[in-house]
Amino acid sequence: MSLTLIVFVVGLIYGVVNPGKEDKLGLLKKAIIIGVAITLIFTVLFFVFTAPAWVFVPFIPILGGIVGIFAGVLIGLYFGIVFVVGAFVGDLIESAIRR
Repeated sequence: MSLTLIVFVVGLIYGVVNPGKEDKLGLLKKAIIIGVAITLIFTVLFFVFTAPAWVFVPFIPILGGIVGIFAGVLIGLYFGIVFVVGAFVGDLIESAIRR
């Protein structure tokens, strides 16, 4: 099963279970913040585990860290958008059930 599908289903369940309309922009902001925090943790771990490479090739850990931060933020944004779309569909299902 795809991770994107899992995130969508979790967003769908979140939208159906929580009563009322969800704050989509607030959810997206929280997803970005969580994505950035996880990215920073993995970037620090990358720097720690590639520290011996600094002696021989100093630009690889720095380049990898910069690319890692950029990729992590994009991945967090992607999954945040998928979650918000799932919550939106869940809100539509919830409103259809309540009518």
